[in-house]
Amino acid sequence: MSSRRQAGGFAPVNILLLVAFLEVAINRVAVPMLRPAKGTPPTWHTVLDYTGLFLFYFAGTLAAFVVGARVVAVLRDRPAIRDIVAQVVFAGAAVLAAIPLVIAAPAALSFPLELAFGAAAILLVASGIGKGRDLGAQLGLVALAIPLLLHTAAVIGAKYVWPEGVFDGPGAEITKSGVMALSLVALVSPYVFAPRPFARAVTRPGPILFAMTIAAVGAVIARTYYLKVAKAAALAIGVELNQGQADPRLALYLLAVATLAWTLASCATAGSPARRRIGVGIALVILGGYGFRWPNHYLLPLLGIALVADAVKRVREEELAALPLTSETPPIADAAWSSYIGTVKAGLERSLTNVHTLTTRGEGGLSSSVIIGDKDGLPVRTRIERIDGSVIALDVVLGREHDEMRGATLTLWAIPPRALGVNPAGPPAAPLFKTGDAPFDERFKARGNRQVLDKLLDEETRARAVATLDGWLAFWEADGLRYRVYPGRGAPLDHPMPLSDLALGRTATADRLVAIVDLLAEIASRGITATVPAEPTTLEAES
Repeated sequence: MSSRRQAGGFAPVNILLLVAFLEVAINRVAVPMLRPAKGTPPTWHTVLDYTGLFLFYFAGTLAAFVVGARVVAVLRDRPAIRDIVAQVVFAGAAVLAAIPLVIAAPAALSFPLELAFGAAAILLVASGIGKGRDLGAQLGLVALAIPLLLHTAAVIGAKYVWPEGVFDGPGAEITKSGVMALSLVALVSPYVFAPRPFARAVTRPGPILFAMTIAAVGAVIARTYYLKVAKAAALAIGVELNQGQADPRLALYLLAVATLAWTLASCATAGSPARRRIGVGIALVILGGYGFRWPNHYLLPLLGIALVADAVKRVREEELAALPLTSETPPIADAAWSSYIGTVKAGLERSLTNVHTLTTRGEGGLSSSVIIGDKDGLPVRTRIERIDGSVIALDVVLGREHDEMRGATLTLWAIPPRALGVNPAGPPAAPLFKTGDAPFDERFKARGNRQVLDKLLDEETRARAVATLDGWLAFWEADGLRYRVYPGRGAPLDHPMPLSDLALGRTATADRLVAIVDLLAEIASRGITATVPAEPTTLEAES
């Protein structure tokens, strides 16, 4: 997928969302409700009927292609084994669901489809669960799958446990429970799926106004045209309401619809692409409905679960990275800071040559202290960024500097204790792998080329990295290495710089920072060819 699509552009899944909505509105609702009770349908209804039929096949076919493209894209990244299994089962369920789009599906296909549907839902949810991910979104992902799994349980029970009571026994009760579970998911959706910080999202007027409008219009229509609303709900998403009189759960359903409308509007207008993708996934699950008769009833919910599971892996890092630029460190007086930079320079001069320092000041209290030097022909640049005297980040570049958004050959991301928060995301790399070195694998997530890691870090170097490195480290083959850490954000406050001592005006050493730069230079020297200027010739010297 292109970067534009990954960033939330007008991707095929967005087209599918629009087509699926039109299919529900026209094919499932408008065509049967507007069909004349007697006589030949008028021409306009025939046109509407054919339009609905086209949308039905178009939505199913597009959903199948989107599923296929997603599965291929995920497998190309060589993910973990549980993700591979989830994608394979997901693809298998999608193939079974799409067969009726091509041929008249035999009755024997129904039960394998139901089993594959349930298995795919479970495995996709499991693939989205992991440490360091947004807890609310993970809980929401589990909750979103429960109504789908209740349907699978009802089908299995009808075949093996209560075959005589399919329509009025436990199976019917489980189906009702599934509809109720779907309503409860809608009611809790703001708490698990809303953009973070929640306090900011809940005060935005746009989603609130949208939800209030949906609630008001829904209440008026339900009161005025209840029988038609009940029929439309059954046709659209398979929710059965009492036909004789107002359903006692109608108020609950209306509240669920309004609450879900707020969640979808909040996700749609969120700054995080992953959060917007969560909204798309929820919408696809709802548009799939709870009827489970046609391909779209299976393809859309499964694709929705897959989208949410994928977004859960990224949404926390995206939203943390988008937070306003602030510092978790204490402010340091300029005099103390200048003295410390001088100490760092003196320490680096023991291993680097041509060491120089420069401090620049910008708008908004931003300042950068840069220390540049040379290690056997390899340029080394250390930059410390501050705002209003408080350190924001330490950035060390060896060789050529690359943007954080450019894919790296290898990326190491330190796993911080939960109390320290999360490290902002580093440059992308794939696949995720483990080295077999238990302390190293517990300390870092490694992505990219395993052979390059073995080349750069031997056993002794890995042990030093475990003991000293926080934040992230990225390497671009034969070109550059970059290390970045945010003290107080996913990293200790006083490592590698003694910020507390500096803030209190105490004498501080630069040993830890110098040791890290030396370690990074040693690692970089194993993968980057230094350019050593040639000795000047006699002619050059005379000129």
